[in-house]
Amino acid sequence: MADVRDPRLFWTDDTGKRWPVPEIRGRLKFRIPSHLALREFVIRRDGGACRECGSRERLVADHVVSRRNGGAHHPANMQCLCWSCNSRKVGLVDTKGVRA
Repeated sequence: MADVRDPRLFWTDDTGKRWPVPEIRGRLKFRIPSHLALREFVIRRDGGACRECGSRERLVADHVVSRRNGGAHHPANMQCLCWSCNSRKVGLVDTKGVRA
């Protein structure tokens, strides 16, 4: 049984509700309530603007360390980017030093 105090397994949104960190294989599934809540939380936390350019259009919740390289679906590993800035990240080296 998971330890409910482990911050790697759970996160708390801005209303105080605790959510499990989504464990999703393959493409992200917005029908999973905890994933949708995480996406909305990250965008709200970052002020509803892209961290790179400040745009408020076509926002996505992006993983700082890619999922492919072991990045978690946890708010600490996520940032709000616009679609354009997120697209420019393709092929760049992420935090673990591995090409994305």
